[in-house]
Formats: sequence, C-alpha cells, structure tokens
Amino acid sequence: MASDRRVIVLTGATRGLGRALVPAFVEAGHAVAGCGRTAEHVAELRQQFGSPHLFAAVDVTDAAAVQGWANEVMAQLGAPDLLINNAAVMNHVAPLWMIPAAEFDRVIDVNVKGVVNSIRAFVPAMVARKSGVIVNLSSGWGRSTSPEVGRTVRPSTRSRG
Repeated sequence: MASDRRVIVLTGATRGLGRALVPAFVEAGHAVAGCGRTAEHVAELRQQFGSPHLFAAVDVTDAAAVQGWANEVMAQLGAPDLLINNAAVMNHVAPLWMIPAAEFDRVIDVNVKGVVNSIRAFVPAMVARKSGVIVNLSSGWGRSTSPEVGRTVRPSTRSRG
C-alpha cells in the first residue's frame, strides 16, 4: 500500500548487512536510498532494484558529497522515515600501537565522521517534518575486549590461549 511506504536511507548499502537489508526493505514495499563506495556494486543495486529506489556511489567521509546525495534523495523521495548509518570499515587486527595512523584515521573518518555527515545532511528535514528514526549501527568489535582488535593492551596481559 502506498500509504505504508517508508523512505529508508541506508549508508553502506553495497556490502554485508547493508546489502542484506536492501532486498528486505524493498520486499516490504519501502523506497530505499542507499550508498556505497564502490561504483560497480552501486550499479548492481541500480540494475536489480529500479525506481523508486536510488543508489549512489558516495564516500561518507566527504561531507559535501553526502549533502549532495541527501539533496538528491530528498528531492526525489522526501525526507527519510528511517536513516540507518551502516557504513563502516575496520583496521587490520593488531594491537593499537601497531595500527598505522592513516589506517586508524580512516576508521575514525568513516565510522564516526561518516555518521555525523549523514546526520547533518538528512536530519534537518526529519526535524522539520517532526518525524523519523535514526539508527547508528556498530560492530561487536567496537565493544570487544579481544586482544589485537585495535585496543591498548600491555604485552603481559595479552590472552595466551
């Protein structure tokens, strides 16, 4: 039913959980606007799911690109009913002091700043409409105490088994 259709905005729509969510939302009758970094994966989504769904190659670390994408999405579909911040990267598994600065910067840029860029771009329209839900997804690694998962551990306290 058209009145039950929601606008779902999903970052990180081209891989993993995001990619698995796209067909579920489409089958439920919602309009999905998704982004991912890889143009060929975005093209696959466009081919599989036509109108009214919108998919774009967007780097969430680029605030201007996210804003441009948001403007396009909202011009065509309206403000999101649901904004899911799913885009994320992980550094290679190693103690924190062994992760190169550029690699850790990328994690922060995507996993933290990317969420903020999406919120800045979409939420004002949701606030103006006085409705909408924001979901910020996080990996279990973000809360892990496992050794060598980008955390500070003293060598004497590392897990030995």
